Amino acid sequence: MGREERVRVSAELERDRAGLVERIVAEVHTEVPAYRALHGSQLAEVRAITGWLVARSLELWVRGDRRLPPEDVERLRGIGRARAADGRSIGAVVRAHRVGSAAAARLLRDQAGDRLDAADVFALSELWLASLDQISESLETGHAEAAERLDADRERARRALLDDLLIGRQASRGAIRDRARTLGIAPPDPAVLVVAEPVRAEDVTVAVGMELVAEASPAGADALVTTRSGRVVVLAAPEDAERITRTVLARGWRGCALDPRGLADLSAAYRLADGAVETAPPHAFGSHDLLRDSDACVLSLLNGGGVAPSTVRHVVLGPLLTHDHRHLLDTLHAYFRAGAATTAAESLHVHAQTLRYRLRRVRELTGHDPHRPWPRFVLETACAVAP
Repeated sequence: MGREERVRVSAELERDRAGLVERIVAEVHTEVPAYRALHGSQLAEVRAITGWLVARSLELWVRGDRRLPPEDVERLRGIGRARAADGRSIGAVVRAHRVGSAAAARLLRDQAGDRLDAADVFALSELWLASLDQISESLETGHAEAAERLDADRERARRALLDDLLIGRQASRGAIRDRARTLGIAPPDPAVLVVAEPVRAEDVTVAVGMELVAEASPAGADALVTTRSGRVVVLAAPEDAERITRTVLARGWRGCALDPRGLADLSAAYRLADGAVETAPPHAFGSHDLLRDSDACVLSLLNGGGVAPSTVRHVVLGPLLTHDHRHLLDTLHAYFRAGAATTAAESLHVHAQTLRYRLRRVRELTGHDPHRPWPRFVLETACAVAP
């Protein structure tokens, strides 16, 4: 046919471009499930992209080009990035272009097949095959770029949510719920707050925090992670608290893990836990556990953190304050006054073995062993403050 005939066929097809585009889009809509749900502005965008590709293909065919130029490839990357942003899978997008290309070839055959010679058909086929390869690669590249950026953006948004919870900027339950829904997550509520840091100075990043959580393999609701002042802060479901504690200890880190709190109460909890990690003496960090609420309350009391003596007494001694366990509290007071189990037993007129049994019950009920230096200090402080 030659260039002049290609120009005439191209002009005829261009005049009916709107009809060609509608038929191509209709076939894509039918053949690709992900595109059946598109409507309104989304379908208008599909028509615009289809119209552009039809016009460019005809233009390049007339010129005798065999591939899409760089500017078209970059535009396709942009389309791939846009599809990642609106959540369309790259597989569906690439398949839509394949279906559209096949539909365009059939329409061209029906409309001008009797006027095309072998050279023209082969030229257009070569262009479309090369273009389809470029289209697939460009779409996938753009999609991957955007998906990576969106993942990073989502992670930043999750971190920002936790940061706001920790500083008290997000204190309304309704606002927290709405923000979590926007991010597509379900943070635990109530949640366990863990503040941890390495014993030796080292860079602490969000990536390190995420590694720590990944090692713990949380099974509950979506855990949130951030870093503040060189420490990793993790918000996790209560059922994941033990896993995270074990992981922190296995890394040789130290930290504080508080009992579950509501999301609206995290600001005070963070100040308590962070202050505990900051001010605790080295021997307070046992190899078998992290600091807990009772440790943090005592440290806050001693360092002017605003915790009331009555709160310390309640949090540390807990069950010992009930009527049924009053004898255990009396035993603890006697033990601290005497400084030795046998002397305390004599003052209470009980057998030494009975006193030792009671001290074991104190440890079981409070989590603090009165025979060990730091736990004894916590218990003794709580016993010393005024009721």
